Amino acid sequence: MTTEDIIELIKNTDKYNFHSHTQFCDGRASMAEMAEAAAAEGFDIWGFSPHSPLSQSEPCNMKFEDMDAYLAEASRLKDVYDGKMKILTSLEIDYMSPDFGPHIDYFQNLPLDYRLASVHFVPNQEGVWLDCDGKFERFAEYLKDGYHGDLRYVTEKYFEHVIRMLERGGFEILGHFDKIAGNAALADPELENQGWYEALVDDVISHAQTAKVIVEINTKSLADKKRYFPALRWWSKLKAAGVPIVFNSDAHYPDKVNAGRREAFEAWAAI
Repeated sequence: MTTEDIIELIKNTDKYNFHSHTQFCDGRASMAEMAEAAAAEGFDIWGFSPHSPLSQSEPCNMKFEDMDAYLAEASRLKDVYDGKMKILTSLEIDYMSPDFGPHIDYFQNLPLDYRLASVHFVPNQEGVWLDCDGKFERFAEYLKDGYHGDLRYVTEKYFEHVIRMLERGGFEILGHFDKIAGNAALADPELENQGWYEALVDDVISHAQTAKVIVEINTKSLADKKRYFPALRWWSKLKAAGVPIVFNSDAHYPDKVNAGRREAFEAWAAI
């Protein structure tokens, strides 16, 4: 499925979601339970996107040895919901280096309907990869002990990897491209007001235009953190750039399949 195919698929419906997690990674329900909740919510299109296997072992990512079971369950659910809801198979693929990301042969050769790519891990000054997503308390420890207190280093390195990922390609949807701000802006509430930070956002949007990918607006954190990824303040830049957009709930729980999406559609229309 190409970027154009996805755009065509959602042309006449807003009842879609291309980003969700289940028992194969850090989701809190089975694929069947998530699909049942999505169907009950009236979705026309539901995409599964477990955190991809990694070159290093991480508890939130699926294992390479589980790939066949995941693909088999996705295929079964496609048959179950045939004619009722379109089930799509994907992965949320992490970019780790020029040797590991959505562009490598392993991910390109999997029978996926589309590929969603995100950055969660940022190497410290010594080259040790640390997960910058998740609870702020852990991030604060990593910032102090892993990144030597250098918040700008972490932030710039995060965006550098988003841009390297866009340059190498191999995916259709760019996931939550400023997710680093979820924790970094708690460490420094003025972070997103800095000119150098806005320049990083502009660089990502420019690269997304060139790469011709769809940019995700991730609605998962609206209820608890009162924000989207990318942040609402950047949406006018996305609209001006004309990049295609999808609104994804990044659901980890059945009762969150549509979380924040309606509000996001309304906020987008108001720009």
